Amino acid sequence: MRDQIELTSIQYWDEVWAKCPLSVVSASDPAYGKEGWFLRFMDRECGSLQGKSVIEVGGAMSYRMLALARFRGVVPTVVDYSSLGLDKTRELFALHGIAVNCIQADMYDISGCYDLVTHWGVLEHQTQVGSFINQCSRLAKHQMIFSMPNMLALGAYGWKRYSPNNWRYHILHSDAVIHSACAACGFNCKPRFFGPPLICMTPIENANTTTAFLSLTQRIAEWLARIVPYQHGLRAISQNRAFVCTKQNPVT
Repeated sequence: MRDQIELTSIQYWDEVWAKCPLSVVSASDPAYGKEGWFLRFMDRECGSLQGKSVIEVGGAMSYRMLALARFRGVVPTVVDYSSLGLDKTRELFALHGIAVNCIQADMYDISGCYDLVTHWGVLEHQTQVGSFINQCSRLAKHQMIFSMPNMLALGAYGWKRYSPNNWRYHILHSDAVIHSACAACGFNCKPRFFGPPLICMTPIENANTTTAFLSLTQRIAEWLARIVPYQHGLRAISQNRAFVCTKQNPVT
């Protein structure tokens, strides 16, 4: 049963996507613009992705996939089980004049072979790391890159304290567990950290003067992405904890 392998559900994500507005991303956006910290991170880890097939698992309303398609020329595929999330994904890409292939399915039911497999903020909702990583590995010709909110950062204390309901939907999987799951699928795995500092996780559930200050500080930290090289990160402060995984015997 899916509720035994995942903390969230279709209903959970439908509620999330229903509240998310669509935004136009400018080429100068510090996060997802042409030279934003996300694409600088991807350039560093992947090199050129022009014309490469990329699939994002759990990719509804993904601004990261949008950035890869718009500014790095990937051929994008998004798989998600939320029909509402995929409807909004199509709207988001159409708003930017970008074509995207959307697949509504449970990720365990899909097949195919892609140059790069990604997921951003999905693994931490899974209870069975091995089976999830194994399914992702079946889709990858050569490389997987994935990240999750950095629950190891100092700012995670405030996240747990001020947004406890959100926190309970996340699992901190150790490096050892993730490395073992990747190795079992024939992938070498390297840990990475990137993105602005994690000061607080929004939206804040327990609002007060302290959380208002933390939210303001978070916005300032994100604005500083215009000048700070957030494609490099630190375990104690960065928003994103990532893993770059390369197949030992890639498909040619």
